[in-house]
Amino acid sequence: HGRAAVVDAPVSGGTRGATGGTLAIMAGGAADDFRRLEPFFAAMGTTVRHMGALGSGSLAKACNQLIVGTTTAALAEAAELAERSGMDPAALFDVLAGGLAGSRVLENVGPRLVRKDYIPTGPAKFMHKDLSFVLESAEAAGAAVPMATAGVELYAELRRQGLGDKDLAVVRQAISNLSDNTDNAGAAETATKGTAAP
Repeated sequence: HGRAAVVDAPVSGGTRGATGGTLAIMAGGAADDFRRLEPFFAAMGTTVRHMGALGSGSLAKACNQLIVGTTTAALAEAAELAERSGMDPAALFDVLAGGLAGSRVLENVGPRLVRKDYIPTGPAKFMHKDLSFVLESAEAAGAAVPMATAGVELYAELRRQGLGDKDLAVVRQAISNLSDNTDNAGAAETATKGTAAP
């Protein structure tokens, strides 16, 4: 009787990577099992790595999502700050792309953030799930993950706003809504102070 082998092998690269065979594949499992499967992985991806024991692939994917989710949120904040300050977010992202802030995330998500194009390529609500898994993994490992903690709170707020089924770039709308609430709260506080009895 043959032995069933289990390997976890999440991927990154999106639809473009899948159709073009350029996915990044992160596999966890026994080294011998990985070696047997490596030719199949190589047909689908250009970056294929054995990350360690079973479960390591899922952890590597969680780290990927931590970076994608928090970077997208930071870009959304930058776009919103720029626009509310009278700056063109497209011009900002163009110059950022030429410096240290340039990244694959900026290249991929940046145009949708600028256009406020939230037609889903992948529902934003999944990022809340992914970052929640990061928190669970971090707790088990005894690792502090303050960015993941902040990200979970932000994407939970996004879901509360009813935006979870839209594209990940909709985090900009969630941040814009928070900005409007801050503006309204500040205006209300100013009005209250203005009418307060001496």
